[in-house]
Amino acid sequence: MREPLERDSEIAHIREALDAATRGEGRVVVIEGRAGIGKTRLVHECRELAKERGFGRLQAVGDALESAMAWGVVRQMVERSVSRYSGELREKILAGPSGAALKALDDAALDPSQAELARTLHSLWWVAVDLSSTRPLLITVDDAHWADHSSLQFLVYLSRRIADLPIALVVATRPPMDNFGPLAQLSVSADRLLPRPLTTDALSALVGGHPEVITALHAASGGNPFLSGVLVDELAALGLPLDDAATAEKVGTLGPSTVFRATLGRLPAEAVALAGAVAVLGTHADPWQAAELAEVGDLPSAVEALTAANVLITGDHLEFVHPVVREAVLTGLGPIARASLHARAAKSLQESHASADRVAAHLVHAPKGTLPNAAEVLRKAAATLLSAGDPRTAAGHLARAVDEKPGDAGLRAELGRALLRVGDAVNAHRHLKAAAQGLPDAELVAAAASATAALEGPAAAIAELTEAIEARPDGESRLHLEARLAVFRSFLPDQRQVASAHLSGYAGLAGGTPDERTLLGLLAQMGRYEVWPHDEVATTATRALANGAYLDDATGSTDAMVAWLVALLALMAADGVDTARHEIERARLKVRAHGSPIEFAMVANASLFLNWRCGNMQVVEAEAEGALAAVAHEDPVSEVISLRATSTHFAVYAALERGDVAAAGAFITAFDSQHADARLTMPMIWLHEVRALIALAEGDARRAMSQAYRQRDAMHQVHVDPPTIPWRAVATRAALLLNQHELALELATEQLDVARKWGAATEVGAALRLLSNADADARLELLTESVTVLEASPSRLELARSLVDLGEALRVARRRTDAREPLHRAIELAGNCGSAALQTRAVEALEALGDRPRRQITLGAEALTASERRVADLAAAGRANREIAQELFVTPKTVENHLGRIYTKLGIAGRRDLASVLA
Repeated sequence: MREPLERDSEIAHIREALDAATRGEGRVVVIEGRAGIGKTRLVHECRELAKERGFGRLQAVGDALESAMAWGVVRQMVERSVSRYSGELREKILAGPSGAALKALDDAALDPSQAELARTLHSLWWVAVDLSSTRPLLITVDDAHWADHSSLQFLVYLSRRIADLPIALVVATRPPMDNFGPLAQLSVSADRLLPRPLTTDALSALVGGHPEVITALHAASGGNPFLSGVLVDELAALGLPLDDAATAEKVGTLGPSTVFRATLGRLPAEAVALAGAVAVLGTHADPWQAAELAEVGDLPSAVEALTAANVLITGDHLEFVHPVVREAVLTGLGPIARASLHARAAKSLQESHASADRVAAHLVHAPKGTLPNAAEVLRKAAATLLSAGDPRTAAGHLARAVDEKPGDAGLRAELGRALLRVGDAVNAHRHLKAAAQGLPDAELVAAAASATAALEGPAAAIAELTEAIEARPDGESRLHLEARLAVFRSFLPDQRQVASAHLSGYAGLAGGTPDERTLLGLLAQMGRYEVWPHDEVATTATRALANGAYLDDATGSTDAMVAWLVALLALMAADGVDTARHEIERARLKVRAHGSPIEFAMVANASLFLNWRCGNMQVVEAEAEGALAAVAHEDPVSEVISLRATSTHFAVYAALERGDVAAAGAFITAFDSQHADARLTMPMIWLHEVRALIALAEGDARRAMSQAYRQRDAMHQVHVDPPTIPWRAVATRAALLLNQHELALELATEQLDVARKWGAATEVGAALRLLSNADADARLELLTESVTVLEASPSRLELARSLVDLGEALRVARRRTDAREPLHRAIELAGNCGSAALQTRAVEALEALGDRPRRQITLGAEALTASERRVADLAAAGRANREIAQELFVTPKTVENHLGRIYTKLGIAGRRDLASVLA
């Protein structure tokens, strides 16, 4: 088949995309244009070119009816790859990626949570990775403007993670209706092709004929290839020759109904009726079902007439030759006939036990009362759509269900919750309030308050919940509202004191229910921010975590997992590292088995905080880099921004401990460039501290002081002053460099007061060391006490810092013999913690005593970065590249690149030598 006319540029782009995919450099191509412009022909050309190159191929076509069916396009791709096989071969295919995809979709249908949607998207991405592991893969989606929302979300997810995969994704669509939906997002990472109308020269080459006729055809069709073909067919049917100049006058009289008239106007009535039924049933209509719907007696004759007229393509199913033909058929039916056919289709599908979403797709276009159980069918279909991340279509189904059963408060409640997910707070609030009157349960009242918060802000929701609580007796339902009230109060700085008093009343809860654990978790966070005694905070956080129960509560909800994380951070800030380590390992196993990139990053954030607390800076660096990589392509919602901020914070800590100030600055610069206009979240506030530390490392004391004060002001604005974010420590060091000794002493004394109020050994020991720098007269005494206190702390790095300072102070005091022991111990601890900067300081201090300690030489395994060491350890343990990639939430290509650098640095040929080199 010859290449389409005047599409050389588009085909060149497609060839380039396929060649890039062959090299392992994924590409996205979006072919965008109006109906009939030739998008489908380009998709077909792409598939032929991919076939020549030995690509694996997945394909799907969007359908207007199936746009209301969850994962319709994805299922179509997978099922097409399976349906043509049978027996053992089919079983073998289902045991591989295709079966994994179907399982992911079946699992998703059981859980309507947003967290489950994220896991499903990630699982489907891995299916694409696996399918492209043996040969390059082409994925084509034609008529994507009719694809279902969940499938489009997957295409966006894939497009953002395709760069180092041998995959070409080609999507053909009409121009998006808005600039915010998935199709608009898809174009961001795509090579966008916009096929232009044919010129008169191309049209002449395509159809031949008199120049005046060609000019008239071009004017009438606008150069649209499909419409031009329809006009030519119509002229032929009317007996008007193309090579007769007089025909040109007739072209303009054909009118807007040309498509319908040219395709169906001269066909038998039964053929026209069958075409209408196929148009209503959608893509891949079953011939026998269509015949029953159209009440066609002679199906073979009707099909033969439609195929001869180039209306349908036959096979196992019936398909229109072009979407424009189907649209013309639907338009010709009229609204009443369409509704009648949809009603009959719904009844027929119900009788044949079709899935709820397929029946519902017809019900929403059929008259009310079509099925006696219409509301239940619509409700079930809506649940499937919610699980697939399409709350808008789900809300439409539920709205129709409410029309069918207006007195069902439960249906109205489900509609309200779906509207909340859509962002329609006005209507969500109306339905939820109405439902709460019919079903006065606490969850509905809380959901209505969420709508109020979206409409009028948290303060209005607080007032609404307060009133509802006062009207309820004590009990579990009241406690649920108390928990929601506490959550809303946590958003408002001016509510902090009220929230604190409110939460304090629940300090004695056992943590036996999800609501109790929510209240205790918020209480632990409050205690950390307001500097309550650390042992009280640790006890409260431990009860909130409830030996894994709080983590189980978080299943299915990103918000709930954030609550788990803040409770865990409070526990670790209070030096409760043993319990925290057990929680993190449990969470890691859970996420590894069935998690999303955001959940992985949350667990990594918890782990990096734990390892920072203990002083394991190499692990901190690896966890921070891993978390940043996992959420690199996620939408910048508040949770993702907060995860990036925390990971950046600790990545800077780790870089500074390595002595790499440039890398520390690069982490901050990368975050700032991504989130310059982001709404402020609490973890973003803490970044002023590391900016100050970078300024100190660069020798700019004034900038360090300015950033420290910005940290102070931001914290005071939200009424928090946790000693674990020691802005005074940076300010004290900057003041000393600026010879502002009185200010330094004042700040250091304040820090010690705050640390003693908190009471955790880590903060007290660090504050004693800080004060020793500002109080020269008591330096040795303070440092000795600091070391003693830090011996009981989990932080080996803080202990090493105090030991270095003590050794240096003893040297200055001419107690040279006494100075050696703390310095030797500091060198060992700093090395174990991965702090090259501190180790160098300790070595230099010993050299000043006349000793000649062995300088660390970076070679072999020690030359690996933290991320490389993590990959190397997993590979040495026998993990395959794919297993490593799955565990670290990166691509196999990333693992492959890491291993290449590892082998070079270690001077080995491959993974068989890893274990011996790393031992």
